Amino acid sequence: MSGLWRIGPEEGAEFPYKPADTDTFHVIEGEAELETPDGEKIEVVAGGIYSFPAGFTATWRTRSPFMKFFVVG
Repeated sequence: MSGLWRIGPEEGAEFPYKPADTDTFHVIEGEAELETPDGEKIEVVAGGIYSFPAGFTATWRTRSPFMKFFVVG
């Protein structure tokens, strides 16, 4: 599965992030932070390409309007 995912600033995004399968994405716009259960903070920024395996867990906090192209699987 692939597609675009967007979230605007008015939505105040903070939610659990736990991909069911490998989630690879390219950030087109915006910034976010992923905080793992052990306190590690991963900065996710425009232009970056990221990949997280199935079972990875974190809290997702979007800091600005955000858009990514993702491929799951």
